[in-house]
Amino acid sequence: MIFGHGDDLYRFGNKVKINFSSNIYQKADLTELKQHLASRLNAIMHYPAPVAQELETMIAEKLGIPANMVMVTNGANEAIYLIAQLYRGWASIIPQPTYQEYADACRMFGHVISYERTDDLEVLPQDRIYWICNPDNPTGNVLPKPLMIRLIKQNARYLHVLDQSYVDYTLQPVVSPKEMKDCYNAMLIRSFSKKYCIPGLRLGYLTASPIIIDRLRQIRQPWTVNTLAIEAGKYLVEHDPKVLPDLHSYLAETQRLKHELQQIEGLMVMDTHTHFMLVNIDWVTSVELKNWLLKHYGILIRDASNFHGLDDHCFRVAAQTPEENDALIAAIKSFKTSKP
Repeated sequence: MIFGHGDDLYRFGNKVKINFSSNIYQKADLTELKQHLASRLNAIMHYPAPVAQELETMIAEKLGIPANMVMVTNGANEAIYLIAQLYRGWASIIPQPTYQEYADACRMFGHVISYERTDDLEVLPQDRIYWICNPDNPTGNVLPKPLMIRLIKQNARYLHVLDQSYVDYTLQPVVSPKEMKDCYNAMLIRSFSKKYCIPGLRLGYLTASPIIIDRLRQIRQPWTVNTLAIEAGKYLVEHDPKVLPDLHSYLAETQRLKHELQQIEGLMVMDTHTHFMLVNIDWVTSVELKNWLLKHYGILIRDASNFHGLDDHCFRVAAQTPEENDALIAAIKSFKTSKP
């Protein structure tokens, strides 16, 4: 893993007053979940199940698929690294820009990596995995559902990993695990961390054919998902608390933020289907802007220069409350005035 991925709030502590750098919603009310976990603290005195079978069965019932098609993982990242390990030495096609852990995992296990250049595709080995982040991080783009289904079904020779960690932050239709039930070349990754705003518990799951799930189980370590994470997962599947804001309103506010940022000369904001967006700044580097905003306003943004294919003029922000978004806009305008 490359340090600098995602939210680096841990580096700045109480200096941060408004955090735009994380794609996970910052205002979730987790009171009931915390109370439930507090009542289950005695569980930490015992080993968790080597396989979170009860939770996997609950997830499968919700999704309408067999339980042997589900594997609960230590966040989405464990699924990514397990897939890369299982298919060690394959060719991996990773369209850019996207989440860097795909490439990190593939390098760790000797994959031949292509960033989808046409000349690469002509010479790559036929044992291939296509890694598709949908919704994509850092762009917020969502590939159309009919396109995804067609790609998977018309290219049955290749494996397709669809990372849908941010599926709960978009109104665009995406492929569901149930729709992929009979597609043996598709693996879908989803994240409790994002949906329920619990990244510290490290909880996600993978759906795939029973054969792939069984092979993944054979190479994973036992007890990768801790007891409290499993308890949280069971509670969340059963109760499905609504911790995210109304998505229509939230995405409307995102578009307002995008529009206001676009009015600042020197900023170019990419289109997005989610609550976060990629921005290019032309008069300074993203690191300069990040450091200045943190020092003068306690505002933290995500420097996106370590995404493959992006440079040191790119940053990412996730929409917050209207008042906080206005504070970001005013702060960037102030920065531009101080450094025209």
